[in-house]
Amino acid sequence: MPMDNAMLARFYFVDVGTGNADLVVSPSGETMLLDAGPGRAAERILACMAEQGVAKIDYFLISHFEEDHMGAAHLIAEKVPVLNYVDHGESIVYGKDDEWWKERRRQAFREGMGKEYDRRYDIFRAARDKANHIVGKPGDRVPIAGLDVVVACAGGRTIRTPLDGAGAPNPHGSGIEPRAEDDAEDGQSVGVVVNYGQFRFVYLADLTWNAANALFYPRNLIGEVDAYIVTHHAYSFPRDFGEYFYGLSACSPAELHGLSSRAAILSLGGQGHKHGTAEGMKVLHSVPGMDLWQTEFIREGGESGYNGPEPYIANIEGKNERVPHIALAAKADGSFTMTNSRNGFEKRYPPR
Repeated sequence: MPMDNAMLARFYFVDVGTGNADLVVSPSGETMLLDAGPGRAAERILACMAEQGVAKIDYFLISHFEEDHMGAAHLIAEKVPVLNYVDHGESIVYGKDDEWWKERRRQAFREGMGKEYDRRYDIFRAARDKANHIVGKPGDRVPIAGLDVVVACAGGRTIRTPLDGAGAPNPHGSGIEPRAEDDAEDGQSVGVVVNYGQFRFVYLADLTWNAANALFYPRNLIGEVDAYIVTHHAYSFPRDFGEYFYGLSACSPAELHGLSSRAAILSLGGQGHKHGTAEGMKVLHSVPGMDLWQTEFIREGGESGYNGPEPYIANIEGKNERVPHIALAAKADGSFTMTNSRNGFEKRYPPR
């Protein structure tokens, strides 16, 4: 017998390549979209919303102001009503010149990058100005009816006190050293913990090394979760690539073993991080009892040798005929079901 959606918290992790766009539907029917993916992903996100009967966005959370997280926001807002935007305030890189961008983009730099960034941010801000704007701060709650959504990090700051049930010492952080601080947008990420009864989900967006580890060591301020979107797309760079990039890396043992998630969802396009390493992926695969689900099969880059099982991957060929996504349906008792849109593969997870 099909489960009544009024009894479920539903999540849809859409394949947008490298980036994030994750639709949350509360048992109350209110909705939250976690990031927007790049501009080219707008039609796919809208199609996923239409498939699920979602005609408006109650809370549009933009974790930080980078193209792969905010790029499609204005295009989505042109098609469906957006009632509230939630973000960390204003971009801290707006107005930076090309010399600044060249240092932080290396091989990806191109002339005029600063002005292009400013243009895209202006477009996003114009869309945001048409709705209510909420600036999230650590410890705040996003008031979506039917769910308890706590802001864990925002604007370069993190919660200082443990969430309910958390706070235990975390031995997996021992020996982890601080790295270079981020002076760009990744470290400003708004991250949230979503609670539905006994079910717990976390999204920390592109939070960087030092900030993420502050949440998990020496005490685990988040606690264990059931499902987790892999932070910063498992971004990992060696130290010899430069201190700045080394500090942007994600997926430390303190974070992943501290969360002890049963399902990790990785949103990363088929090209992976061409100049990156597989260190983050190795840590992902080291967590006992955690399944790796992916929006897309990784064909290139350092992560390519660490794909999860084929049934757990929504987009194998990189083609766009359908709306590839991973769906999660959670009950208040902490049980949940993961479903792959590509092949119908389903796995059920009992309450802890």
